[in-house]
Amino acid sequence: MNDGAKKSVVGLTGGIASGKSTALKQLEALGWSVVSADSLVSETLASDNLVLGKIKQRWGDAVFLPCGSIDKTAIGRVVFGQKPERCWIEDLLHPIVRSKWISFVQSCSSPKCMVELPLLFEKNLQHHFTHTISMFAPESTVLNRLALRGLSPEGSRARIEAQLPSPTKAALADFVLWGDGSPQYLLAQIRELSI
Repeated sequence: MNDGAKKSVVGLTGGIASGKSTALKQLEALGWSVVSADSLVSETLASDNLVLGKIKQRWGDAVFLPCGSIDKTAIGRVVFGQKPERCWIEDLLHPIVRSKWISFVQSCSSPKCMVELPLLFEKNLQHHFTHTISMFAPESTVLNRLALRGLSPEGSRARIEAQLPSPTKAALADFVLWGDGSPQYLLAQIRELSI
C-alpha cells in the first residue's frame, strides 16, 4: 500500500485511553494527514443504512436512541459483555472501515499519512504500514481516564481485556510513545521520532 520512500504510512495504535487521540491531533498539527478508525466507525454508524439495518435485526431497538441513531452506550454493554457479539460487530464493521482507511492512504497526496487503529496488531495489519507506533500508559492512568468518561470499573476492565495487553503492543511496535505525561511531553517525544 505504501509507496516506499515517497510516502511514509504510519499506523498508530495503543490500548484504550492511552493517548492515541491526543497524539493524532499533535501529528496533524505537525503536517501529517491523519485518519482515525474510531471516527470512521462513528461515521459508518451514523450514515450506513445497511449496517444499521443489520444491527437492528440482530439486537433490536434496545441499541437505538428514540431519534433513531445508535446508542453507543447500549452497544458497548452488548459487545463488551459478550465476546461472540463483539466478534459479530467487528466482522460487520471492520471490512467497511478498512476499505475507508485504505482509500484514504491511497488518495493521500501528503508524504506523511497516519492511520489510528486501536486493533492494528490484533487484526494483523502491520504489513500495511511503513512504521508502527504504540501509545503506552500505566493501567492506573487508563482506569482514571475511563472513569472520567463515565465507565464503571467493570466496563473499563472489559474494554481493556478486549485488546492485546499494552506491553505486548509496545513490543510489537517500531516506536513507543509514553502517554502518561503532559501534552507538551508527548509533543516532544513525537518531534524525536525518526519517521
